[in-house]
Amino acid sequence: MVTACRAEKPRVNSDSASTVNGRQTVTGLTSATGWDSVAGAFIVIRGSDSTAAAVVLPGLTDSLLSSTKHFDLGGLENSALDLFSLQGFVGSSSLRISSQSAEAVGCLAWPEGQLIGVAPAQWRVGLEAGKARGIKVVPIDATQGKVSATLIADVLAVALQLPQGGDAAFKGIPFSVRNAYRLAIPETSVIVAEVVRKINEEANPREEHVLVVAERRSTVSAYQLAFHMISAGAEESVQTTDLLAAIKVVKTGRLAIVVSFDYEDGGKIGVLEEISESAWQLIWKSAYTGC
Repeated sequence: MVTACRAEKPRVNSDSASTVNGRQTVTGLTSATGWDSVAGAFIVIRGSDSTAAAVVLPGLTDSLLSSTKHFDLGGLENSALDLFSLQGFVGSSSLRISSQSAEAVGCLAWPEGQLIGVAPAQWRVGLEAGKARGIKVVPIDATQGKVSATLIADVLAVALQLPQGGDAAFKGIPFSVRNAYRLAIPETSVIVAEVVRKINEEANPREEHVLVVAERRSTVSAYQLAFHMISAGAEESVQTTDLLAAIKVVKTGRLAIVVSFDYEDGGKIGVLEEISESAWQLIWKSAYTGC
């Protein structure tokens, strides 16, 4: 069991790490954070509109991001991007860097970029061109009737496989499904979901959120739990999770999903990857941004 919680955001005086990765020096491209560099050197996330992008630097930890005053990002200018959403691959663009200086005070934020030209409105994640192929994801809110009921039943059956442990106060409380997705791939069936249990005490309402990934290798077998992550606490501070895109990394052929870990005032981006048959792992989690 993994228990997730809001990361601390200490202010330190060290400078951010930089690296040379086949281009001029760029802040925070690589370090021992777990980022899979075969998926590219960086990742961008959609901003307030379809051309706005947050440039997520995978080598920066919480402390490095909070202490960085200037981002050296000239080497990323005009980088070719492939754009992804729950629909899979949705288009291509290139990146223009808009900001390279952190705010002197206030909330932590990634440097900003702009997509050059017309960008598809539905994109959520951008990676260096040619590094990944998109996989279509069917969210539960796009299904209805028997299809929707089947997905919910499959998710709840997977929740029953969760190991015992954690906060004993939640034991025996049934799960509900906050969100659920099915990856549209031919070789196997993968579902990603967040299930929730609640204690509705007026003085101390608490929630337990569990991110689950499960696989089924044939239509006659049951889904097998492949990954889970538990977050529990007060309802206003507990971590929630949403799926942004699913991909297959070109170089390794591995499936991966990009997720957002959201808190009351900010969050992180994470990547889960299939490391073997019916086994997934959280390989990377970004630094925290927000207040």
